[in-house]
Amino acid sequence: MDQNIPIKTDIDDSIKKKSNNIVPNYLKRIVFDYLQKHGCTHDNLVAVARARRKNQERAIEYICNAYKDAEVRVNHECDSVSLSHINQWLEVLNNAELSKLCEYEAAAVMNSIVRTEVQPKPAQLGGIDMSEVYGFLENALTGQIQKGLGEASEAFLAREIELLIEEANNDHSDNVVRSMGQKLNDRQEYNYEAEPNKCSLDPLFLDE
Repeated sequence: MDQNIPIKTDIDDSIKKKSNNIVPNYLKRIVFDYLQKHGCTHDNLVAVARARRKNQERAIEYICNAYKDAEVRVNHECDSVSLSHINQWLEVLNNAELSKLCEYEAAAVMNSIVRTEVQPKPAQLGGIDMSEVYGFLENALTGQIQKGLGEASEAFLAREIELLIEEANNDHSDNVVRSMGQKLNDRQEYNYEAEPNKCSLDPLFLDE
């Protein structure tokens, strides 16, 4: 068993006295901390849940419900054409199993920038470490566990993401997204094996 996984303690036994529908805060924190440190994957969720023994099903059920609740809240609070199409796009990419075919060209570009290009010193950018930022994007593009960002780098990246979201929430972007959605509906198939370069660079075949 992974030594990093917290093992059952005497506190677990006290849960018997509580309703089965209640997930104690200490259990939530243990699970969240482990997933944050080791990556939010199905295997990691099962591993940390199993370590709680009698609370295994409760922990898994809570995370699954929290995910669904978050998705509903985002759909409710972020009412935009762009965001409403994300699930449709992700479904196409998931069904095509692109993770097995993708060459991760964009991530390779980020990796090359981090390794070969000289970045400004953080002191020159108010504490922002661009190597950290590019590394974060590289990990995001490959689904790897994220390393912690410095406070200034985190604030910078969060602001850049906010600006991207703002750009997606306007009439022009909505019209572009509607056009993309129509192409998704009209297209009959996505042959990634015949055009492997599409997997990373143009997975929805929008350049045609």
